[in-house]
Amino acid sequence: MGGRGARWWQYLIVGVLLTVGELALPRGLPRYVGYLALGVSAVVAMSIGLRRNRPVNARAWVLIAGGNGAWLVGDAAYNWHTQVPSAAVPPPVWAYVPYLVAYLLLALGLLMLARARDRGRGATAMIDTAVLTMGVGLVSWVYVVVPAWAVEAPVLDRVIAATYPLCDVLLVTTAIRLVTGPGLWNAASRLLVASVAVLLLSNGLLQRVQLDAAFAPLERPLDVGWLLAFVLWAAAALHPSMRALSEPAPAREDAMLVNRLVGLMAAVMTGPAIVTIGLLTDTGLHPWPVVIASAAMAGLILARMIGMVRRLTRQAARLGALAETDFVTGLANRRGFADRLDELFVGATAFAETGTGPERLSDPPPAAAVVILVDIERFADVTDSFGHDVGDALVAAVGSRLLVLFGPDAVVARTGEGTFAVLHRLAPARREPASSLDRDAQALLLKRSLEGTYELAGLSLSVEVCLGGVLVPGDAPTAALALHRADVALVSARSRPGRIARYQAELETGGTFAAQLVGELLGALARGEVVLHYQPQVELRSGRVLGVEALVRWEHPVHGLLVPDAFIPAAEQTGVIGPLTRYLLDLAVEQCARWRAAGLELTVAVNLSARNLLDPALLTDVRAALARHGLPATALELEITEGTVMMDPARSRQVLGALADLGITLSIDDYGTGYSSLAYLQRLPMGRLKIDRTFITDLVRDEASATIVRSTIELARHLRLEVVAEGVEDDATLRMLRDMDCFAAQGFGLGRPVPPAKLPALVLAIEARLGAATAA
Repeated sequence: MGGRGARWWQYLIVGVLLTVGELALPRGLPRYVGYLALGVSAVVAMSIGLRRNRPVNARAWVLIAGGNGAWLVGDAAYNWHTQVPSAAVPPPVWAYVPYLVAYLLLALGLLMLARARDRGRGATAMIDTAVLTMGVGLVSWVYVVVPAWAVEAPVLDRVIAATYPLCDVLLVTTAIRLVTGPGLWNAASRLLVASVAVLLLSNGLLQRVQLDAAFAPLERPLDVGWLLAFVLWAAAALHPSMRALSEPAPAREDAMLVNRLVGLMAAVMTGPAIVTIGLLTDTGLHPWPVVIASAAMAGLILARMIGMVRRLTRQAARLGALAETDFVTGLANRRGFADRLDELFVGATAFAETGTGPERLSDPPPAAAVVILVDIERFADVTDSFGHDVGDALVAAVGSRLLVLFGPDAVVARTGEGTFAVLHRLAPARREPASSLDRDAQALLLKRSLEGTYELAGLSLSVEVCLGGVLVPGDAPTAALALHRADVALVSARSRPGRIARYQAELETGGTFAAQLVGELLGALARGEVVLHYQPQVELRSGRVLGVEALVRWEHPVHGLLVPDAFIPAAEQTGVIGPLTRYLLDLAVEQCARWRAAGLELTVAVNLSARNLLDPALLTDVRAALARHGLPATALELEITEGTVMMDPARSRQVLGALADLGITLSIDDYGTGYSSLAYLQRLPMGRLKIDRTFITDLVRDEASATIVRSTIELARHLRLEVVAEGVEDDATLRMLRDMDCFAAQGFGLGRPVPPAKLPALVLAIEARLGAATAA
């Protein structure tokens, strides 16, 4: 640090040396003059610091300088009567007045600095200051004011002795106010706090000297403390950082910092500490001061906590709003739009549950709203040619026009760089028409209203848009599906001459059949068209049918009996797999409970998909199904594939661990078709391993398949996994698996999947013939 900035520390070093050297001067006039000279130099240095640094709030520093000057006047009067005459005499009462004035000026100066620094944000700082001051004041009252008042002396002397500690508390209050506010903790603030601390320490020692003769030897060195305080005040004024203390702090939310929390807790504990000391030393409990101060601090702490909770609530609401808001346009973002769309479907569900919905479950629900996606064509060219500022201005203008066109009741969101989404509720009279969006005159009118020339910052941009829409809930039974199908319609609109399209099933990529089926699937669940067939699983050693695997079938009224491959993949892609799995799980658990009640002790295995493992409600759904039908968890088996586990291993371990804790058996299905190793899978809480049919079909004829199956069974046994072979077609394969010590098997050679009503007879037939077949 050079130039004028270096003079503060030069003055500090010289001032400290002269302060220490003051002790060497003899008592009397030399020491008196030296003390005053150093004090006057501090006041002059403060004036120089004010003139050179030119702080914004100069009045605060003028008051601090005036406080130092008043203190020096008091020292001059006090020391003249106690040190200069050959016989020291008590100073007159008026000699104490400058000290009181000094306290007031110093406190006002510090308070003005604090208020200037945290202007408009001082409520919490005031509470913290009050709590900390009460703690300090309680200690001062008990250990300084009360003993000073108890001394045998004239009333005026006792009043003066009790006044100084109270003034010290006033100075502490303003210093704490400066520290606890959002001030800048820089060199100037450190020097100010140090000067206050040295001043208070010197005053406290003076009180002990006057109350206890044992402290008399400390009286002479006390001058060092007061002179050092002068030097620190002056160094703070000379330091260039003193300007920052007069400027408002940057806008920010107040925080409950760790050091502040520690300070508040220490202040609150002063009452119990004083009582404890009184009990241990028999010096008095001081109940009323402790009770009053503790009660006041408790009330302030409560107010502080209430304020903090309110502030955190406001902050959480603000963050929530920001998380759902596009910062360029001020509209909702994709997340916010999805939330509003979810609310629409929740409301529609509640409306349907009142009984005022369609009279028959097969009736298509009316369209309650339309979801429209609007895409600015060639928007990337705009940002590439004119920059992102022009692109931002364009999307803001389009968003504003959408708000005007649809009104305040619609939800308008920006869901992509140049893409907007609109959720517009239809009036009751418009809910039934099902004409496609590209033939809707209102859609064409909307497109024309959005297109045209936009004047942006001196530029004229010609804008074209394309629209894709979906009627909900008629075209999409869920919010996620509505967004997906609106995207599908928008993609289709880009390739059409009119640039407008409403979702139709044939727009789906990957074929129309699966998309149409998924659109009908929820209705099929409600109508009971989706059923389960059950395939037996046989324990090879005993020949007993120990359980069944539940296999889904759809009894479609048009297409006949559909196997899972016809609709399960599409259900996984569109999010319908969740409701479907809950439905099948409940159906399988209920049927198994019925068999066991009838004396047929079987377990039931249900397949899970990757989406199911990512569903946070899976564990709750499984528990609910078991409890609803009174089936023990040990009777339920859940099957997952290798690929399902490997999609999210961490999540899989968590969910599977929770399911295993319930007592459910977990199985790896179709083992051998993936790329994971058995060594990795054994880290999961699996109980069974189902070898895929591709290795079982040629087991008798293919040595390679036999070797793979044999080694898998051996390794699984060492890992305490039961092995189930899938795809057993003949008795020879069955006997070979038994010789390999395979635990169980299933396949068409044992029994085909059958409806639940036919299963008991199939179980009896399998167990009746299995002994002879395996013995041959």
